[in-house]
Amino acid sequence: MTSPTLRVGSLPPLQISPGTLVTVLLLAVLMYPALARGGAEPTAVVVLAIGIGLFMIVSVLVHETAHALVARAFGATVDHIALTLWGGHTQYTARRMSAVGSVLVSLAGPAANGLLAALATAAAQLSSEGSSVAVFLSVSSWLNIALAVFNLLPGLPMDGGRALESLLGAWLRDPELGTRITAWIGRGIAVAVVLYPLWLILRAGGAGGFSLLTLVWAMLIAGMLWQGASRALAGAAVQGRIRTLDAAALAAPLRIVPPGTVLAELGPAAELGDVLILDQQAARQGTVGRAYRIDPAAAASVPPQHRPSTPAQAVAGSLGDVVPIPATLQGDALIETMLARPAPAYLVLDEDGSARGVLLSADVNALLRGR
Repeated sequence: MTSPTLRVGSLPPLQISPGTLVTVLLLAVLMYPALARGGAEPTAVVVLAIGIGLFMIVSVLVHETAHALVARAFGATVDHIALTLWGGHTQYTARRMSAVGSVLVSLAGPAANGLLAALATAAAQLSSEGSSVAVFLSVSSWLNIALAVFNLLPGLPMDGGRALESLLGAWLRDPELGTRITAWIGRGIAVAVVLYPLWLILRAGGAGGFSLLTLVWAMLIAGMLWQGASRALAGAAVQGRIRTLDAAALAAPLRIVPPGTVLAELGPAAELGDVLILDQQAARQGTVGRAYRIDPAAAASVPPQHRPSTPAQAVAGSLGDVVPIPATLQGDALIETMLARPAPAYLVLDEDGSARGVLLSADVNALLRGR
């Protein structure tokens, strides 16, 4: 189901998942027993519980908006803010951001919740003690503090984990190692999220309906945290492989011949597996050209008397469009260049314009997948 998208002023597009309503209802159910102890009418308690659930969604929105605004301040492009079953997230891209900028973006969300908690506490002090308004503000303040503290936990995918990831990456001069460390911390936190309510149930000698609901909710949250940490580990592995990419080393050395070449000019059919048919002059000028790879078996089937008149392209299969790239490209620069000009193959050129070989996109993809 597509999430509705809203635009609010100059803020990024806001995507609201239907799961947000589920979050409101679950929070209301979890809050109801504690709120009902005051002896208020059940209807009033339900309204209060739902109101607190709605305010928590607003708190998540403020949290994510803070991320978005600080990310923009550091030059990032914010695609959207999403409210989901699990809270929310801010989708943004930044080509280059300092460790300090990354830390400030990560901490902006919890800081916004801390500010909301302070404002709610101050407003509660001005309200009549014991009134529904005072209870609403006090509980909302406590929940914002809990939201801030939870997000500050030093493991991915929490904000505290992202801040620690940036700091460790800069300190260790190894961003991938920083990601791995904080992702494993995040996995440990996911386990603890389940073990804590389970320990409370065992200590109490049994589970009531509320404690079982809390345990189920904790397991769902832990699953989300574990998946987020696992995605971070997978991303670190891919980033580590990207760092090893080198266009010059990956280029397959091929004998490049111009279109119109006949088989008799190329030698025995058994030696034609490394022949590429391509207009090099066009490739050197940056023009995308179509390349063809000779099939040695098809070339061998051509009778000797016909080889002087048979174009090599007649026994070749299309390799697809070929884009020229410099042999000096490595790591992220190589990937960015390939993404900017997608093609099945790339002609790797040395500084003097000579062709070093051909780099296949399929080979790079296989390397990134660890194959």
